[in-house]
Amino acid sequence: MKTKFFFISLLAAIVLNGCYYNGVTQPKSLKLNQTEKELVQHCNDFSFNLLARVANNDAQENVILSPLSASMLLGMMMNGADGETLAQMEAVTGFGKDVAIEDINAYYSQLIDVLPALDKYSVVKIANGAWVREDFPVRDTFVQVCKKNYEATVKNVPSFTDPKVLEDINDYASQHTNKRIKQVIDPSMVDNNTVMALLNALYFKSVWKEKFKKADTHAQDFTTLSGAKIKTDMMHNSEEWKCGEGEDYQLVELPYKGDKYCADVVLPAKGLDIRNWLLTLNGERWKEMISHTSTYKINVALPKFSLSYNRKLNEDLQALGMKDAFDAAKADFSRMSSVSTWVDLMQQYTFMQVDEEGTEAAAVTVSLFTKNEPMYKDFIADRPFLFIIRERDGGTILFTALIGHPEWQK
Repeated sequence: MKTKFFFISLLAAIVLNGCYYNGVTQPKSLKLNQTEKELVQHCNDFSFNLLARVANNDAQENVILSPLSASMLLGMMMNGADGETLAQMEAVTGFGKDVAIEDINAYYSQLIDVLPALDKYSVVKIANGAWVREDFPVRDTFVQVCKKNYEATVKNVPSFTDPKVLEDINDYASQHTNKRIKQVIDPSMVDNNTVMALLNALYFKSVWKEKFKKADTHAQDFTTLSGAKIKTDMMHNSEEWKCGEGEDYQLVELPYKGDKYCADVVLPAKGLDIRNWLLTLNGERWKEMISHTSTYKINVALPKFSLSYNRKLNEDLQALGMKDAFDAAKADFSRMSSVSTWVDLMQQYTFMQVDEEGTEAAAVTVSLFTKNEPMYKDFIADRPFLFIIRERDGGTILFTALIGHPEWQK
């Protein structure tokens, strides 16, 4: 039976702290300069803004997002944007005009390099990809940034209506999410004007530092988002953990093995609608909440679950202020291509499983770019037409003809 409940507890920790051990004997360390520390704060603002927007505009009782996957893809896209389109993307992600795109690229580049090598107990995979139609004139500067800073796999493809191209994109998503997300694109999403697909895949898996004993898991009452009472499998564990609370919330920090990562479980006060409470949460308040914790021995009861979720993000990002990128008449991606393009679709797929052993989570965010007009229009002179011969430099017309009944005289 599918358990229904709204759950935000592990999102921020997975997005900000995940990693995997890639075989090196000495794990890497994440060392952020002051600019990059500020970028983390901006990304946290984006995380909670996006979560609040989606949670308050989705009828489903479960919402699972990866703001890191979305913001990293947006970071890559910003290298092709300009003008008001770029300004809106900077504002939505929280970076603002004062942050240079080079600093944003360097920040994401470090995450891609370091997060997969922080310790040997957790697995994180970060992968970026770009599929470009062969006749689409993408600028080399954009391609090089994607390759250098985002380690993107870039492929030229004949057409997005080719089933083999869609199969390749889906295989890429599946491969980089441990087969948890197998399909992110289908024929209904593309047409003859689709010229580029950008993709970010994020995968996380780790075990609890203090595992929950399966013998202690038993059915227990749970009040769903809609107010219904259900029975769900509830895990129990009594250990010393960092805890915090305020007038309107309780928080417990559950570490993963190795102490590099944790899951923060946040419980709004009884009687509060979690969707409304989310509107009070931002990066600054979150920093305050997690910094004011103390260690206590407490009993934690946490539902186990395994859920998949997907969401078209177009309207959500527009509501947050990123309007022009989705507008065919206003989008400015001139640093990406000389051909006018716009974002037809930005979609995210997620998976999360929490059990007695630990946590597994995956996300794929994909954006599809469409050209405003066909680069090669049909010109079929199947009705009366003019035929003019002129000298090009000065414009002198040598011949004019109106052809209303073409014939071929031998």
